[in-house]
Amino acid sequence: MIKKIIIYDGPKVNFKKHLPRKLTMTTISELAIYSDRKMREHTFKMQSRKLDAEVERGEHKPHIPCLVGFSDEYAALSSSALNAFLSFIGQFEIDILCLQNPPMQIRAQFQNLHSRVKEIEYPYARLDLDILKEIYNGYSRKIIGQERALLSILTALYPLAAQKRDKPAVLLFYGPTGVGKSETAKYLSGVMGQPLFRRQFSMFHSGEFATYLFGARHTEISLAKELMERESEIILFDEFDKPSPIFHSAFYQLFDEGIYEDKNYRANARGAVIICTSNYLSAEEAREKLGAPLFARFDAAISFNNLSNAALDKILRIKCESECSALSESERSLVSAEVLYDQLRENLSGTDGARGVEHQVRAALSLRLLESALN
Repeated sequence: MIKKIIIYDGPKVNFKKHLPRKLTMTTISELAIYSDRKMREHTFKMQSRKLDAEVERGEHKPHIPCLVGFSDEYAALSSSALNAFLSFIGQFEIDILCLQNPPMQIRAQFQNLHSRVKEIEYPYARLDLDILKEIYNGYSRKIIGQERALLSILTALYPLAAQKRDKPAVLLFYGPTGVGKSETAKYLSGVMGQPLFRRQFSMFHSGEFATYLFGARHTEISLAKELMERESEIILFDEFDKPSPIFHSAFYQLFDEGIYEDKNYRANARGAVIICTSNYLSAEEAREKLGAPLFARFDAAISFNNLSNAALDKILRIKCESECSALSESERSLVSAEVLYDQLRENLSGTDGARGVEHQVRAALSLRLLESALN
């Protein structure tokens, strides 16, 4: 009989803090290896040969002080072991069982053991009004030329920050490339002091994206599983406009209620800020391409404009200073930030936004250093 059961939802870094420090721990992977060896009649080496003999005669179950299941270990179990998890671990005498983000097939088997089950959810740092003020005060120093977007962002985030809602704030950022959409998500996560949860949707093909969104075998990665393992309440779905519209229904419940569920996992994102970036050039285009049912689920569709000449000039100076400051002392004697800035400002192109400016600075700097090296 298992004396104590801990089911933990959240990232591994915090799960480890809830593990008993003074007990010897065995992982699910190690248990699966032992069970597989036993089934194949291989010898499993115990600490005592006497105990090993007793186990073979069925006189004792192997004793495990603390059995731990990390989120990435359930793939080591066969489907049959997953669906009969209690029977699988019933081969052993376990004092404490600690499971991080177990699949729903395992969770269902503990429904009748509530008296011994302790459920823990990771305490995500939530947006509040003080953080909203910090975002307001520092945004324009990090994201150049998007002051109008800032007001729309703060307006959309206010109900969540004031704790007037129990669902995520869902924002659609649209506009040309390189103008600060993804950087805004990075900035928000930085202010929150959390690593950004970012998924690049353009990297998926239709087949693998369907598996990723809706789940398949428990051995494969999925969005629901990754959302359970995240450390941040700032969620970025980059290039949300790239996947086929046939996948839009996958996000309805997430945007409405903050719950994302597939065949194996159920993730909670109720207090999160969900940002979807796109290259749509207007809200009307976004509504047409995404469709009214999905577009209506965004709390705000926020425009990021082309960068003005003044904004591009400011970005150029910042990039020149940051790139030159990273040079070695000998390299800085060959080129200065001011000389680099003067060289580039007259032919500055804003076609690719801030990203394009950065490429121009790095290319010019590399060329100057290469010429010096060759000479």
